[in-house]
Amino acid sequence: MDYVGGADWRRFEESSRPEHFHAAKRFTGGFYPYHSPVAGADALRAVLAAVPVGEDATLAELLRGADVGLLVEPGRALLDQAGFTVFRVQGVKERDGYAILTVDGSSLSLSEQWFGSEFLPDPVLVPARREAAARTGPYPACVGAATCLESDLLTWRKIPFPTPPAVGDLLVYLNTAGYQMDSNESPFHELPLPPKVVVEPTADRFRWHLDRHPA
Repeated sequence: MDYVGGADWRRFEESSRPEHFHAAKRFTGGFYPYHSPVAGADALRAVLAAVPVGEDATLAELLRGADVGLLVEPGRALLDQAGFTVFRVQGVKERDGYAILTVDGSSLSLSEQWFGSEFLPDPVLVPARREAAARTGPYPACVGAATCLESDLLTWRKIPFPTPPAVGDLLVYLNTAGYQMDSNESPFHELPLPPKVVVEPTADRFRWHLDRHPA
């Protein structure tokens, strides 16, 4: 999947420093490659068009010649541009030069944290009130969760929000259906599981309903 543009990804890799993260956190295992110059169906086409070592035929031609059927499991690429995860800001705590936001959820709802990495695309700040747009920025802040664990942060990185977040605002993490939501969610500390909402386009408008799984 290609989550971010190539220029943004290169800029992050070249300029990322521990001081850009809360508590100077280091991600020793590296980050998922959030930019991929060849992604989705194009990645499969590139594999099938490749010429194997010592052969004159492409992989696709060899498969056809041998009458071999190819089964593909697309993984998270099947859910590219699907799903978003929403958290409500519950508190804003000022630090030295940045803030820690607390939200009504936990990092269990963004699985990348539990793989020793971080979901790097910036969340979108949606102010709770129309006049909130007049607040000035940028305003760096990381995003903490609702449990008692110091390690429970949704985003360790100090995100330069365009305006200062406030209690009641929403943080929207985009493109989270692929391996982010569901896989690690649990009612830890008796926090209720977040509801899932399905949004469907119709002829004249978008309609939504709760995603109810059969018992």
